[in-house]
Amino acid sequence: MISLKALRTDSGLTLDEAAKKLGISKFTLYNYEHFKTQPSKEKIDKILELYGVHYDDIRFLPKENEKPDKKKKNDMSANI
Repeated sequence: MISLKALRTDSGLTLDEAAKKLGISKFTLYNYEHFKTQPSKEKIDKILELYGVHYDDIRFLPKENEKPDKKKKNDMSANI
């Protein structure tokens, strides 16, 4: 499985270019790529068409062991 962001960058598209092709804002696409929100069925269909992939090829949810990094840059307690 491949992430949306990897599909986009492998296709040579910027965030802005891909968002325009999908008919969404780059903010929305950013949120899809970072698992903050999930696309609707209609948007998933557009994504599959844009990248020429099957639904099973794309990862729309983070891996079970992946959690968003919420550490602050200056949080040294994580290094102890």
